[in-house]
Amino acid sequence: MKRLIAAVIGITLFGTFASFADEKTETVPPKVGDKAPNFVLQDIEEKEHSLKKLQGKIVFLMMGNRKIREESNKWAEAFQNDYRENAQVIAYLIADMRSVPRFIPKSFIRGQLEKDPPPAKLLLDWKGEVHKRYRTEEKKPTLYLISQEGTIVFYEKSDFKSEIYAELKKEIDTLLAIAAHKNERK
Repeated sequence: MKRLIAAVIGITLFGTFASFADEKTETVPPKVGDKAPNFVLQDIEEKEHSLKKLQGKIVFLMMGNRKIREESNKWAEAFQNDYRENAQVIAYLIADMRSVPRFIPKSFIRGQLEKDPPPAKLLLDWKGEVHKRYRTEEKKPTLYLISQEGTIVFYEKSDFKSEIYAELKKEIDTLLAIAAHKNERK
């Protein structure tokens, strides 16, 4: 019995130390100028989306959880109002699904999301791996704009603010102008 108790305590302590080690080795969030970390996630129709396959497009990522969905949707609505018709620019809402209780079937969650779809394509991060890699904020949407070459050109953690959206829009329009200029020279 003493050995069993000692083993349980040992395993618990090892798990605690291992989790602290993981926290210390996690990287800082990717910043402007960094290559955007790749990911592969499914949307609510279970279709896979890969950042790597979007090379050549401007990609706007809005990351959050269900508690801040309203703020994330504000970002997506503003973006869609300005860029919905532009095939060179794409937006994704990436939902951190770790807070969803495990006993709720994924199919039920997908069904609920289909009934009330967000304003941009929604990708489901069930294990939170993308959110960990990008070091997202729990209380505010985390925003990344990725250039056609896969480089981060804009990064912010913020509720929707028109002045920050204006900065984002300026970055997108600059990237579009550069691409148009390159195409003219060809």
